[in-house]
Formats: sequence, structure tokens, C-alpha cells
Amino acid sequence: MKFSIAAGLLVVAMATTETLAFAPSKVHSTSTALFAEESNNNNSNMNNFLPKINSKAAASLVVASFLAFSTVGVTTTAIPGFVEPVQAASKVSSKTKAVEAPKKLAKEEKEFKQAQSTLDLSKKTLNAYEKLSSDAKSADKKASSALDTATKNAASAKKAYTTVSDKLSAAKKQKMPTSAVKELTADSANLKEVSKGKDKVFADASKTATSTAKEVKSADGGIKDSKKAIKKAEKTLKKADKSLKAYQKKVKKQLKAEEAKLKTLESQASKLKSLKEKETKELSSKQKAIQSELKSLEALRKL
Repeated sequence: MKFSIAAGLLVVAMATTETLAFAPSKVHSTSTALFAEESNNNNSNMNNFLPKINSKAAASLVVASFLAFSTVGVTTTAIPGFVEPVQAASKVSSKTKAVEAPKKLAKEEKEFKQAQSTLDLSKKTLNAYEKLSSDAKSADKKASSALDTATKNAASAKKAYTTVSDKLSAAKKQKMPTSAVKELTADSANLKEVSKGKDKVFADASKTATSTAKEVKSADGGIKDSKKAIKKAEKTLKKADKSLKAYQKKVKKQLKAEEAKLKTLESQASKLKSLKEKETKELSSKQKAIQSELKSLEALRKL
């Protein structure tokens, strides 16, 4: 439209400044056919057959052509903006991509992942406690067996010491020979030390057995707590999964709505583009017509 206005103003200026350039010296009413016939014989008489065009007539012709050309430009401005829908479509497209691939996890997704991690951790903890319990029971079994052996050995050693000790007491009362008393005294002392050693082994075995029994009890308690934690985690995960599915359904619905909007905008943009191309062709055609008229006027001016 800017080009058509500039061209029209230029032609009007040319028509007003060169008033007599377009007009021959004489006006004749002879027909165009006669003018064509005589022009073949004498080019010098051509001006006698051309109609006289004064400055007002030339300006009127140019203005009329200008108005015919610029009318298309006016109607074009009434068309909705072509660029804006395309930009809007681009914005919707970028928003749709943002929904499809969000950078941050949604609350439902975070809760689901956290519940899943908690359940996995609870299961791993249960496995660890089960292995610990197995090892503790194995150690406790060995400790119990060692305690039983130590108990028997300590009792046997004590019995042997008690027997010799009693004999020594009896020998002293009966005033047995000194050699017999010395022998019994030595045996009693040796058996006493043996008994003390067996008692110490028994005490150590007893402590070990007590410790392993506590470890078994602790591991069994851990298994029990882990199973409770697993049940709780499974309930939490089930709830989180339900929330996540509802959220995904909502997002899917939103995506469909956004895609529908995008398709609508793309369709509108395509229609506007086609309309724009059509109007551009019409403008080009009008422009060519105006240029043709300008050339004709220029040719008449040079005559």
C-alpha cells in the first residue's frame, strides 16, 4: 500500500508540474481509424489526431488509477493480522512442548518416586536383617553347644577336685602317712587349678551364648519391624500410584486440549496465509495495471 501511495503521488506531481507536456497543440475530432491510416503516410501530422489532454484531465486520470490501486490496500488492512496468529501458534507450540517434557517433577511424581524408594529400602533392610538373623542363629547354635560342653567340663573338674579334696581331709583326720597326705595335697592343688580353668571357660561360653542370643533376638526384631515398614510402604506406594495416575490422566487431557488449540491456530494461520497470498497476487496484478497506465501516459507525454 505504501508503494501505491508513493507511486500515485509521484505521478500526480509529474502531471501537475509538466502541464503542457501531455497535450498536443491541436484537437481534432477525427476517428481513430483515420488517424491510424494517415499516420502511415505522414508521422508529422500525428499530433493533429490525438485528443488534447490538459493538466486537470491528466491528474484526474492518475488519481482515478491511484484510487483503484489503493482500494485493494485498504481492504487488505481490514484482514486480521497474519503474523500474530502465527506467533500465537508458536507460543502454544512451545507451551505444549513444555508440558510434554517438564523440567521439574510434579508433586505426584515426587511422592510416587519417594514411596517407591522407601519400599525398596525397606525390602533391602529386611534382607539385611534376615541375613543377620541367619548368621546370629548359626553363631548362637555354636555358642550354645560350646556352653554345654563347658558346663559339663566345669562340673566334671569340680567333681574331681571335690573328691580329692575330701580324701585329703579324711587322710589328715586319720593321720595317714605323710607321703600319702603330700600326694593328695598335690593332686588337690592341681585339680583346683583345672577346675578354675574350666570355670573360666564356662563363664566365657556363657557370656558368648548370652550375646549371640541377644543378637538373634535383635535380628528377629529387625525382621518384624522391616515387615511392618514394608506393609506401610506398600500402602503409601499404592496411594501415590493412584494419585500419579490421576495426575497423568489430567496432564494427558490438558495436552489434548493444547494440541487441539494448536491445530486450530495452525489452521487459521494457513487460511490467513492463503488469503494473504491471494491478496498479494491481486495487488501485484493491480500494480502491473497501474504501471501499464503510467507507461501509456509516459508514451503520450513524449509525443
